[in-house]
Amino acid sequence: MRRTVRVRVHRVGEPKERPDLPARRRARQMPGPEKVTVYIAGTIHTPSSKKTTAAAGIVTESDGGRSAGKCILSVDEQSQYVAEFFAALEATRSVGKETALTIVSAQPYVRDAMNKKLWRWENEGWAGLPHRGILRCVAAELKARKAPTFFKVALPGTLERTMCRQAAGIEKRAARAPTPTAWDLTLPLHTALPGMSLAGNRQKIFYRSIREEKTKKLTPRASTVKKLEVVRTAAYEIFDRRVSDTDIWRSVYTKDFLPRAAQFLLKNLHNAHKIGTYWTHIPECEDLAICQGCEDLENLEHILLEESHWPEVTLGTILGCGLAEFRDDRGKIKPGTQRLYRILMSESAYQIWRLRNERVIERDGEPASDDEIMNKWKFAVNQRLQMDKLLANRPRKGERPALVPLLVLETWSGTLDNERCLPTDWLREPKVLVGSRAFPQTPARRQNSRGIG
Repeated sequence: MRRTVRVRVHRVGEPKERPDLPARRRARQMPGPEKVTVYIAGTIHTPSSKKTTAAAGIVTESDGGRSAGKCILSVDEQSQYVAEFFAALEATRSVGKETALTIVSAQPYVRDAMNKKLWRWENEGWAGLPHRGILRCVAAELKARKAPTFFKVALPGTLERTMCRQAAGIEKRAARAPTPTAWDLTLPLHTALPGMSLAGNRQKIFYRSIREEKTKKLTPRASTVKKLEVVRTAAYEIFDRRVSDTDIWRSVYTKDFLPRAAQFLLKNLHNAHKIGTYWTHIPECEDLAICQGCEDLENLEHILLEESHWPEVTLGTILGCGLAEFRDDRGKIKPGTQRLYRILMSESAYQIWRLRNERVIERDGEPASDDEIMNKWKFAVNQRLQMDKLLANRPRKGERPALVPLLVLETWSGTLDNERCLPTDWLREPKVLVGSRAFPQTPARRQNSRGIG
């Protein structure tokens, strides 16, 4: 029988390991309990005009209801998912290694991660995994235990769910603490599996790992950092959302945007368009940085807001339109309204950019007329409507459509022309267009040679 030898590639920046403490003779103690049940919970706390804070709480059943709550450092990702793993880490370290441990939680995050995904994460060397520091630490602490560890999800209406709510109350008080608690994320000795396996991994995983190592050496671009802060401020002021950089980048790749509109937003976040200050550092090209109509610096804010006279909109609102959330009176998200907002904002911004390029490159500064601007915008929006209708129609073989029909109906209802004459399910109707009454044309405050965008 042949023995399979697995080769692993070591990566730079492996986590630190804790050395074993030297054995010391201690006084004889009474043996502890053979089984311990710990109830954990993770929560986030968002006070007004302050940053979001996450905390972890535990309640030990066999130790007279002993409870503990700790706040999580602001450098870590503030989410309930991460807080749940910090609570599992505290529960694992609070019990002896030779004592059987049962961790009970209201969410299946820790159970699924440690039972279903751990082997794949270790095989891939934790490449591309966010907040892998805490995940790797929890896995190492479980490996260092000599007794078995069980994970259980508390069902609603049970005593276990009540104990989890008690742990959640403890961590909420910890989240309001003025100073976060420092967490030790070093690993026990000889528990970490370094590197990534050569066998069974795809080219995509190796490439992702190489990109991660190269990205660590890069310094963030100052213009990108400024744009991210503008979007983050707008998301909080308008939608009362506190978002991270990861949330902003993910919002650009939402399926509600067409590829060209998504690329336009992505380049704007990086300030990669060749306008404005891009030309000021190039000799004999400084005049290209100035708008031909008003002699001002032609940056993105000038093109999208000042020249187009977009009312009650900021640059952060446009670039962060993928972060928009609309809720009803019960607090539930309205997917149709949210999707319509993203489509209109992205298509409008991209149409302004296209009209600006036509004016500067093809028309020698001659602006487009109001009717031409309105017709091009309506054509772009109606194209999205027709595309949604095609994607929402069920294929002949009985497969699922690319778009949920109910979502398309909720998105465009209230904006169609002669909607009262249409049936309830108008997806298969041939003549369905967005009407002018839904989006009335406001008189544009135009100057002689400026036009839109």
